[in-house]
Amino acid sequence: MSSKKFESEAKFDTFPLEIRQDIFLRLPIKSLIRCTAVRKSWRSVIKNPSFIRTHLRGTRNSNEQNDTQPLLIHGLAKKAFSFDDIYSEDEIQELYSLHYDNPAFDEHRKVGVPTGGLANPCFRVVGTCNGLVCLVDDLGSYTNTYILSNPSIRKSVALPGPNVTYCTHGGYEASVGFGFDAMTNDYKVVRLVTLLDEHPRHAPCQTVVEVFSLATGSWSILPDVAPQFQMDARTPQAFVNGALHWHAKRQKEDDFYYFILIFDVGRGLFRETMVPESLKCDTRLTLQLSVSGDGESIALFSMYSGYFCADPFVDIWVMNEYCIHESWTKLIRLHPHGVRHEFLSLSSLLPKALCFRKSSEVVVSKRSDIYSCSRHTSCLGRELFSVDLGSQQFKSLGICGYSYYTAHSYQESLVLLDMDNAVCY
Repeated sequence: MSSKKFESEAKFDTFPLEIRQDIFLRLPIKSLIRCTAVRKSWRSVIKNPSFIRTHLRGTRNSNEQNDTQPLLIHGLAKKAFSFDDIYSEDEIQELYSLHYDNPAFDEHRKVGVPTGGLANPCFRVVGTCNGLVCLVDDLGSYTNTYILSNPSIRKSVALPGPNVTYCTHGGYEASVGFGFDAMTNDYKVVRLVTLLDEHPRHAPCQTVVEVFSLATGSWSILPDVAPQFQMDARTPQAFVNGALHWHAKRQKEDDFYYFILIFDVGRGLFRETMVPESLKCDTRLTLQLSVSGDGESIALFSMYSGYFCADPFVDIWVMNEYCIHESWTKLIRLHPHGVRHEFLSLSSLLPKALCFRKSSEVVVSKRSDIYSCSRHTSCLGRELFSVDLGSQQFKSLGICGYSYYTAHSYQESLVLLDMDNAVCY
């Protein structure tokens, strides 16, 4: 190290702590990580939990003002992808990339996640929160692998095995949620586990709820507070206003009806709200919850499709006033879009809604025409589009060639930097 550089660094350390913090807060994350390797005093400031929280707030405000809030895109590609054959021998190609949620949808950068210790070929992204990505290895065989990863700083924490497993309770179906407890500044993973063994046919199955706390590093089973419900495995979540949301169903006499199950992450309590009245008893529909464009309420994508369906469609709903079920409003109905080939069903051309953008447009994936790629001479993939709900115009986002996508709002951060048990990857 040159004497001038050493003198400059030493002089910087003579500045009052408030000034040093203010300077660090203006630096991008890559520069901050480099600074932690320069001097112990700098590392001490940057790894301080208070600094990490302040940096997160500053980054969030800057993204909102400068239209630089990223979306995390996860794509999977194989010749004939489905959850049923994901553990087949076909090689899977993955994409993890961050794109600015601006009109151009510019790629910010590609990111990586941990890849070791998988029983199935790839992770499923449960959700994102304050820079953390919750990954679960549940696309196929029973596993107990849960990871909290921060791609911005390439650090991750492997969760210990949960209490409810195949070995302890037999067959089960599980849905997972991930959120932030602002009351205790803690990140929590919530597992809703429906036990399948030792129940007569048509009898209600027992549901066990367990919660992992990053602060304590352990799972805990909640007492019998969960309401009776049925939920498909891997039901997508939506985290908004400090609560996790899933669509669920309940049997009433000889029929089923849909509702929205809500779990308050801070208080550890369940409550419910209704889906739009017209969807309540139509179990032919496939539902998916999302977060509204303004981030303050929930949205619902309802899809009616099937191989022999003559009129498939996707309806996009938004709850204008959070938890006021009378405020559900249907924004648009999407129909099959694109060129139909003779060997494809009409439903295969139906767009799949993924998430809202800040502009209140919706990111969808839809089947592309036949294309050539490096592994297969011709294969059917899907392409990402942004749909203007007013004009119903589809604008390509320039991402294609994958069979399955998820999209989540993302916030770059330093979270996990201060944790001793976080490992680099």
